[in-house]
Amino acid sequence: MNKILQVGLATGLLATAVLAQGPPGPGAGGPHGRGEFRAGAFGPGMHPGKVVTGAPYQATATSTFTQVLANGNTIQRTTTATVARDDSGRTYEQETITGGPLASAGTAKVITFLSDPVAGYSYVIDASTKTVKRRALHTPPANGSAMKNFTPLQRPANPNVVENDIAQTTMNGVTVTGKSMTHTIPAGQIGNAKDIVWTDTIYTAPDLHVVVSATRNDPRFGSSSYALTNITKGEPSVSFAIPSDYTVEDVKGPGARGPHPPQQ
Repeated sequence: MNKILQVGLATGLLATAVLAQGPPGPGAGGPHGRGEFRAGAFGPGMHPGKVVTGAPYQATATSTFTQVLANGNTIQRTTTATVARDDSGRTYEQETITGGPLASAGTAKVITFLSDPVAGYSYVIDASTKTVKRRALHTPPANGSAMKNFTPLQRPANPNVVENDIAQTTMNGVTVTGKSMTHTIPAGQIGNAKDIVWTDTIYTAPDLHVVVSATRNDPRFGSSSYALTNITKGEPSVSFAIPSDYTVEDVKGPGARGPHPPQQ
């Protein structure tokens, strides 16, 4: 689970950079900049880059963020997204953006992120301009030839992170297992007079391969939460088709979201 958070943090920061430049690419997971979870942070799956087949679902992803500033002022954000995955591993995430560089003043922007490992493309669909940015998904080498001599980097255990498993339970209509991770920055490490401590708590649904709930309360930045609700197992009702009257533009480079297609 710790690995999921580390990967999610990296992809979340990548999504931040892409958002600042223009429409992002599909499927980022994990905490956003400064510990904030995005609406589709862990959806449509908890393993960025992995195609999950045979576990279709549809749900609503909601993230909230609250930060209290030193002068008593507060920052609060709530964002939602519809997330889904079909039986063949195609993923869908539609967000309504009401602020930031992608939304005009007073006008919400609807962006849909699709990843289609069957067709081999990810798509960013902008309903306001009827445009689609299409990226080719990375295709792993046949038989994993490039990975034969690869040895994964083994990181030593971090003595400042304590993990605890949480007993299996039911949450939002699905069975989940949980894990909490307590992080400590010892006094003096970054100029702090006392230890800085925060905890991440994450519940996942093993049969769907998704994060159902995630919370973080970091005294440096604020509190953030992510929740998957209205979960429906089975083929989703959303459409994975590109509207015929939309203009499709092929772009190069990796998107901020989207799994690689499975090996043949």
